[in-house]
Amino acid sequence: MKLMVSVVPKDIIDDVCEIVAHGKIDYQTAFVAKGTASSEILEYFSLGETERNVIFSFVDDEDIPVIFKELTEKLDFLRSGMGVAFTIPIDSISKRVYQLFYQETGEKQDGKQ
Repeated sequence: MKLMVSVVPKDIIDDVCEIVAHGKIDYQTAFVAKGTASSEILEYFSLGETERNVIFSFVDDEDIPVIFKELTEKLDFLRSGMGVAFTIPIDSISKRVYQLFYQETGEKQDGKQ
């Protein structure tokens, strides 16, 4: 299992979340972020604005190639300004711990606590 971090323009957040959700493990959280890069850096990287959405997703290792392929094919993710996504290994959490966390979070969202 890995943590996938995606930094994307606000107009494609739903599309990115939908692609990631097709994997075996589906737990995602997102928030709005605003960068502080100077105008020179923004111009260098062809970024028009600094407001982005950051998405944290737990993903299964075998789903990662499929997710990145879909991001490239469906959203032209390799085009400048579309965003960035990368994964970080999560060595200290087992799938069982994740499942318990997911169940607890789901119960709280349903109001059952």
